[in-house]
Amino acid sequence: MSKITLRLRSDLQSPLDASSIRLDEWVQLSIEEIERFELRSQSGPVAIGDLFEVSVQSDVAMPRLVIDGCLRLVSGIGFQHKLGEIVCQSNVGDHAGSCMLGGRIVVHGNAGDHLGSPMGSRNVGMNGGQLIVNGSAGDDAGHRMRRGELWIDGDVGTRLATWQVAGTIGVAGNVGPNIAYGMRRGTLVFGRQPPLDANRFSTPIPLRSAFVSLLGRNCQASWLTPEFLKSLRVCRGDHQVDGRGEIWMP
Repeated sequence: MSKITLRLRSDLQSPLDASSIRLDEWVQLSIEEIERFELRSQSGPVAIGDLFEVSVQSDVAMPRLVIDGCLRLVSGIGFQHKLGEIVCQSNVGDHAGSCMLGGRIVVHGNAGDHLGSPMGSRNVGMNGGQLIVNGSAGDDAGHRMRRGELWIDGDVGTRLATWQVAGTIGVAGNVGPNIAYGMRRGTLVFGRQPPLDANRFSTPIPLRSAFVSLLGRNCQASWLTPEFLKSLRVCRGDHQVDGRGEIWMP
């Protein structure tokens, strides 16, 4: 197995599409092959080596890609990610973790819009794995989520978890309007009281679930303290689509 590190040579001046990066394929490549790998940009294809310093460490426990530098203009990081771990040491652009299948993605910063959501003609968002954002996220996070875990330590924009089918999404901070529209199943965990539509969700009641203790033991979110987990309430919906999802809140 390999740990691949990309360090930006200088701040990006125009948007860059990183959706063609596949960690499960890159671990088979040499440094020279990675440096020649091309990404799409507004000005045309650009080689990884022109933008990043590349280093590779062999004989690590699992495949790992570490990207260092401001990635605010980089979209599609972790698209269809399924094996190993991707760590972004700064803010990232739109569509991080889109159509994710497995593995783990950690963002040490903020994420743009469409976090863990579908991209292009696809109609399924996250379908497995664990996506962690240590900062905030934009609009349409968790859209059409089917499986996996999405944890956001900060705030999130509008239309969180629309048409969610399954999986778990947690947000520690504030949440924009139009939460979980069309949600059928799955679980949302909020660190603060969210603005819910009473016509679509049931009246909250105290939460009694064996999953609470399991979540507290296995989750990486530091805000899910034992005291917090004991205080949770739950409501169900979206009733407009006969949904049976659960929303946990303090």
